[in-house]
Amino acid sequence: MNNIYKNNRVFFILWGIVLFAVAIASTTSFAAEDQIKVWSKAETKVTVEKDGKKVEKKVPAVKVLPGKVVYYTTEYKNISKKSVDGINIINPIPKLTRYVSGSAYGDNASVSFSVDGGKTWGKADSLQVKNKEGKMVKAKASDFTHIRWKHKGALKSGSTKKAAFQVTLLKP
Repeated sequence: MNNIYKNNRVFFILWGIVLFAVAIASTTSFAAEDQIKVWSKAETKVTVEKDGKKVEKKVPAVKVLPGKVVYYTTEYKNISKKSVDGINIINPIPKLTRYVSGSAYGDNASVSFSVDGGKTWGKADSLQVKNKEGKMVKAKASDFTHIRWKHKGALKSGSTKKAAFQVTLLKP
């Protein structure tokens, strides 16, 4: 086995582990654990042939090359017998990735972003960061560190909603 293949294999395995761990462990829900169940997945698209036609489908993000898009989806379900209010879902944007502008959405949720590790939040077009000269400038998608979805109103018992975003894998 040559070194290039061996290095690529190690890279893929490490990225698969990182992506899976981030998808599962990074989602935070501020509702009580006994009321809201939260699960996440990281996927990428592949082209397959179906009925003689080429179609894209999402598959778990195990092997992802730099420049490819990873689709993160977090689902949350009210497992209590009552409606639950005040649900916030927070996802960090994984290291060595860049948020894809405009890709964050959530079912019945407002979306906000952070550029300081989740200390402060705002709309994408209102956030600012310091540039190299120390001036405050409009934040770019590459400056975002976290995404927060605030569910609007109460989530009814048994209801499930989604929050999602996309990132592009950067070169290490």
